[in-house]
This record gives sequence, structure tokens and C-alpha cells, in this order.
Amino acid sequence: MINIYVGPAIGNVVSLHASEGRTAQALRRHHVPRWRQGGLTAGVVQISDWATLGIVLSEIHRSEGELVLVTSRAEYENRPPGAFGILLSIEGYTSFAGDFDALHIFAELGCTAFTFSHNVQNPLCTGANERFGDGGFSHLGKATLKELESLPLMVDLVHTSRGSFWDALDLYQGDLFVSHSNADAIRPHPRNLTDDQIKAVAGRNGVIGLNSCREYVGRDPLQAKLSDLLDHAMHMYDLVGPEHIAIGADYWEGPMDMLASVMKSVDPDGSHGLRDTGAQIYGRGPEGIEEAGQLNKLPAGLAERGLTLDEIDLICGGNYLRMLERTRPSA
Repeated sequence: MINIYVGPAIGNVVSLHASEGRTAQALRRHHVPRWRQGGLTAGVVQISDWATLGIVLSEIHRSEGELVLVTSRAEYENRPPGAFGILLSIEGYTSFAGDFDALHIFAELGCTAFTFSHNVQNPLCTGANERFGDGGFSHLGKATLKELESLPLMVDLVHTSRGSFWDALDLYQGDLFVSHSNADAIRPHPRNLTDDQIKAVAGRNGVIGLNSCREYVGRDPLQAKLSDLLDHAMHMYDLVGPEHIAIGADYWEGPMDMLASVMKSVDPDGSHGLRDTGAQIYGRGPEGIEEAGQLNKLPAGLAERGLTLDEIDLICGGNYLRMLERTRPSA
């Protein structure tokens, strides 16, 4: 099973490197055991700056083969027995914004995707939680989309506003997906996708990762349950079939004091209810699937909802690998 978004863990990894030194093994010791317990065999790690890229690559290098860098479907399927696959995705809206040369470096390193937003306005586009409106892509963001069309990097439209999402669909002809969002029809929220957006992603052969963050699962986030997340999955299933669903379980796996500051950056003026209560909501997942070590309850729940084993296999990694193979064909 592949989780196509393990981004929050990286904040903890960077923090532990700062306190323990450059030889820290944060992924191997603190995160991968929990991910394995939940049934994961690989995860997509988000990189926001050069230092973080170096930290993740050094951890893979020092892991004695327990972690392997995965850049294609073949590398995932042929990794050594027991090795946990690490795929890299670039968060390009901060230090990498406008650095077109860096895009080519990422492609050569085997990074798989590029993300444009983290909820608020940035130099590339408008985010989903920006209070002044839907906005869209800036001139710099549009130029970045054009550059990405020539590179083997998928575009991840997570966290973007509706306006930015539709801008990207109009401007970009390459592979795109949404790594961790749910269905707006089940839980209305700017971070979730409308039915038209879900159909548009499917129309471009992309996938949408089911998001475990309670804010985006239940209408009352503090009461969100696994059954609510399964409702999102079944809504997408009924709209576009199993071929366009993936797992983008967004678990906070770092210190709680760090989480409070993150919530302030995501919702700076409190207009989305995250600034003051976000840490409480995001600190654990929905009831029944509270933390990453319980993620295997999701495919079990899908089976109880009537999905076949083949359909569940698609959602648990097959759909993402198909998209990766199209973008980065195996040699």
C-alpha cells in the first residue's frame, strides 16, 4: 500500500536532525515502523527546500537498505525484499518558486511531482484557504506550468483554490492529480473537491488521494469517523470508478507545539476555523483510524463497502503507479 502524502512527517524529520545531528535516522526509527504497521510499503515525501532534500537523501543512504529511493514503477516493484520505498515530491511555492533550473535537477533526481500551493496565496497561485477569493495562477505560476510540460514531473493540484485548479486544467496538458483531498459533496470545504473537479481529474487520467485529516472528513470534524472517510471514497467511486482514487492519508506525526504554528500559517486570520482549533483537529485522524499505524483499516472498510480485491489494490497503489509509469516510464 502506498500513501501518496506523508508530508507532515518531514517537519519532524527536519526537527530531529536539528537536535540529533546529521546522522539522525528519523524516518527509519520514528516513522517507517508506524507506516509498516499500517500496511504501507512506500510513501511520497514532500520536499520544500534544498536542506530537506539533502536530509531525506542522506537518511536513505544511511538506512542500510531499509529505505530505497523509488523513481519509477519498476523500481517500486523490484525493490529489495522488505525495503520501504521513498518517493519524492517537490513543494515548489516557497524557496523553489521561479527557479526553473531546479525543476530540471528534480527531474534528473527522479522526483515524481510538483505542488503549487499550501492553502494561502503564494508567488505561483491562490490557495484554497485564501479569504479574498478564488484567484488563480500568477504569470510566474503559468510559466512554471509551461516548463513542467516538458519534464517528467506530475502536477499536484492539492491546496489550490477553485480558480487556480481550473486555471491549471486550461493551461497545462500534462499529468495531474490531487494528492490529499476529499469530496466537497460529503464535507463542504474549500480544500475538498467538487463533483466537477473530481470528474475533471478523472478525465485527465489522474488520481485523488483520500485525506484522513478530520477537518476535511466530517461535517463536525471532532466527531469524524472512519465511516465518514469511506463515504468520501464511495462518493468518488460512484462518480468516476475505482481507477481514480488513491490514499493520501494526512497524519500529523510531529510535536504538538510545532503543529500550532503550522495551523496559524495555514489559516492566518482564522476564517476557516483552523487557527485556534486546528491542532486539536489535526492531532489525530478520524475515530477508528486515528493514526498511521491503523491505515490498514481503510482497505478493510472498502471491502466491507463491497469493493473487490482488484479495485482495492488499485486504490492502495495501483492507480498511482499507473500514473507514475505514464510520467516516468520504466527503462
